[in-house]
Amino acid sequence: MKTGTNEQSSFFNRALAAVAMAGPILLVIAAATLPEGERGDLIVYGHGVVLAVLASALVLRAAYILGFSKTSKIAVSKPNYCVTA
Repeated sequence: MKTGTNEQSSFFNRALAAVAMAGPILLVIAAATLPEGERGDLIVYGHGVVLAVLASALVLRAAYILGFSKTSKIAVSKPNYCVTA
């Protein structure tokens, strides 16, 4: 028989999941208060904002994991030309 342990996932994973689930729900609730013609625009642009927030959070998390010094080296990498005379 195997004893199960309750391992807590990191705060980042829980926060990302909460934004991914609660964001669209809150958008629909906010759109319900608007007049009929403006609801679609809020939903479409709001989902774009939620997607941008999630994507930027994942990019920042990847940069954090890789280390900012290594990431900055990758971002500004140029060929190293050695000139000797």
